[in-house]
Amino acid sequence: MTLVIRVSIGDRERILVSRKGRFDSILGPGTHWLTGLGVELERHSVEEAFLVSPWAKFLVHERAELVRSLFHVVETGATEVAMVWRDGKLERIQGPDERTLVWKTAAKFAVEIVNAAEQPVAPRAATPALLKLGTASRTATAMVEEGKCALLFVGSKFVEALSPGVYALWNAVATPSVEVMDLRTQALEISGQEIMTADKVSIRVNLWAEFQVVDPLKVRQSVKSAAEHLYRTLQLAVRQTLAKRSLDEVLSARTDIDDAVAEDVRLQAAKFGIRVGAIAVKDIIPPGEVREILNQVVAAEKKAQANLIARREETAATRSLLNTARLMAEHPLLVRMKELETLEKVAAKVDKIHIHGGTEGLLHKLISIGEG
Repeated sequence: MTLVIRVSIGDRERILVSRKGRFDSILGPGTHWLTGLGVELERHSVEEAFLVSPWAKFLVHERAELVRSLFHVVETGATEVAMVWRDGKLERIQGPDERTLVWKTAAKFAVEIVNAAEQPVAPRAATPALLKLGTASRTATAMVEEGKCALLFVGSKFVEALSPGVYALWNAVATPSVEVMDLRTQALEISGQEIMTADKVSIRVNLWAEFQVVDPLKVRQSVKSAAEHLYRTLQLAVRQTLAKRSLDEVLSARTDIDDAVAEDVRLQAAKFGIRVGAIAVKDIIPPGEVREILNQVVAAEKKAQANLIARREETAATRSLLNTARLMAEHPLLVRMKELETLEKVAAKVDKIHIHGGTEGLLHKLISIGEG
């Protein structure tokens, strides 16, 4: 008696048939009748796109004609990854040295092979789709903020500088790494520097400078930290400047570091990819006992200035009175005008004024002033 098996296959299904461990065929949609013993069926959904079966390698090597009719073959080299798209959607990222079979269906199929060793940054257009895949994307995500720059390294080799944006970096072949650098203008504070002046007085100095990284790669290759390197350079510069001056010169001039020294700082920083802008001495703090003496000197100077100003004012007032008296002596009419001004001021403060002798005797004879 012959064993007959009825097999129904849907439109979105395929079945791999084997008999006693030997591959037989791949059945498409419809109803099929299989006869004989030892029949094994392996059902697959073409919606899954990729064939996952122990028969996949066998089919590629032994059934090439069948594979060409039913599958797209996606194959990658030792340093390659493949982006497989169906109907405009990123379906899968295939890693290096892999071969996969994709069912041929009515869906629009596309594959993009990328040499991850030569192009460690994934195409920018594909970045959103790669981010949606998560860990299955075989990428690491790098985000670079505005005003910053990221140096991309694969292994220990520099690849490129990344401008602001979001990047997907292939990690299927090698592990990428990024170092982010701030390209904005930054301020550097150097506080509490102990310096001995030329006249052997110890002072504390607070220094300020602004700088900007203009060549991130040169900074990375030249110094461990741009800020630390500039800090030490400025320390030396301020010592070279103020140690040559006496305390009086330092406090009276209140100048910044010498132009020649500042220019040397800028030239040295430029060699390492750093642009140095303004450099300024913020505070100069002498010892406590020196500050007390300086305060007394300042107070004495201010008091002397105040006395001088007062004497100048008194002299000016006296000179003004003398000039007025001379004018009145030369012009009697001015005396009469002054009398009228005086009467006006008095009249503003009383209700009634009685004048005896007429206006000719104004202010020369008796004037009675009554209330009410």
